[in-house]
Amino acid sequence: MNDSYTVPDYAPDGSAYAPNPPASNGPALQVLVGNTLPATQPGGPPQVQPVVLTDAIEGLPSRSMVAEGMQFTGHARLRGPCSIAGVVEGNLSQAPGCEAAVVVTESGRVKGDITAVKISVMGQTDGILDAGQGEVSLHDTARVQGIIRYGRIQVNGADLNATLERALPPGQL
Repeated sequence: MNDSYTVPDYAPDGSAYAPNPPASNGPALQVLVGNTLPATQPGGPPQVQPVVLTDAIEGLPSRSMVAEGMQFTGHARLRGPCSIAGVVEGNLSQAPGCEAAVVVTESGRVKGDITAVKISVMGQTDGILDAGQGEVSLHDTARVQGIIRYGRIQVNGADLNATLERALPPGQL
């Protein structure tokens, strides 16, 4: 996946365009800035694979953030800590072999599932919070709807409308 951004060049008439679009599996589609996208091409809309948030140095956990005012739509696999201060519509899950911690700040909203060893909510979530045998913390500003799977849970006056499921260690009933 190409995570780079190309700074737009300018055509002779002063309009902006990106001459080197990111590599894709199909033919490149160029649309001048300010113009609408053409109707859906034959074969339907392009299919997007889940985003894998990684660090430039292999083996080190990466930090991810959706800042206040940003909106992310899609699914992401996390390789380290993640802070959500904006809006996420989609699932956040830890990548295989990694341990992720997700913090949803007071201004953060997540509509989708979160799977991580440690989940802390101060904002709003609607979906499954799955910490497995890990830890879930719900603070007094949190508004949580859905299902919560946890090993340990701490609730500090949160607005909670959820089903709680305790994940027991293997061999315990």
